Amino acid sequence: MFRVIGSFSALRVSSRVLTPSRAFSTTGASLVAAAKPKRKTDAAVKKTTKAKAPVKAKKVKAAPKPKPKPKPKKKTPTKKEQLDALLKAPKSRAPGAYAVFLGEFSKVKRQQGMTTVAEIARACSASWNQLGESEKHQYQTKADKLSAEYEETLRKWWNTTDHNLVALENRRRKRVDGDKARLLKDPFAPKRPMTSYVLFVKDFVTQNKGAAGTNDITEMSSLMKSAASKWKTLSSAEKAPYAKGAEVEKSRYKQDQDKYLKSHTVGGTRLH
Repeated sequence: MFRVIGSFSALRVSSRVLTPSRAFSTTGASLVAAAKPKRKTDAAVKKTTKAKAPVKAKKVKAAPKPKPKPKPKKKTPTKKEQLDALLKAPKSRAPGAYAVFLGEFSKVKRQQGMTTVAEIARACSASWNQLGESEKHQYQTKADKLSAEYEETLRKWWNTTDHNLVALENRRRKRVDGDKARLLKDPFAPKRPMTSYVLFVKDFVTQNKGAAGTNDITEMSSLMKSAASKWKTLSSAEKAPYAKGAEVEKSRYKQDQDKYLKSHTVGGTRLH
């Protein structure tokens, strides 16, 4: 009886001892297993990995069509262009004898291959100085003919032009160029008289131009400066002939002006 009870108590003790440890071991193992992440199997990896999309071939862009050229915009004409179109004034003056020779000479030289303006001008000046008086006279005759034609053209233009437009154009030129403006003038009006100084310069240039032996602008400018210096050194007696010539010019201008006013006015109103 005692043995049975003893064995029974031993069983109870053993059960009490073993039960908590078994429970602890089971719980610890489960906790360790829960802390460690589960490794994915190959099948799971295959499922989660996305398949790469196939690379699409790039489309080749077609060459752009050429853009149509823009139409040129119509420019609004300026006041000067409007006046010029309405006036259609002829050239400012007819060429002189040397200018006629220069035009013919430069045309020949350009055909020969000479294109530089400075070269043509130098060669033309040298050739002009080698011409005799009879040859120069031929070019002067051509220049006189062109001058007469120009005067006739200018007179016809003046008779058929609205003089109010001429006044507008002259005001525009004065506004742009000031005192240096070249105004449109009545070709029928008499030329203004030359002063004593202008008569002297004209005489001085005629006497010294042949000595200088040139017709280019640079030498002509130098010649004009020399004339101005020479005029300052002249005495009153030396200036007297030019002063007398200026008085003759004034008298001539007055007579021409009277004739002009009589022929170009009717009842106090100017015809031109």
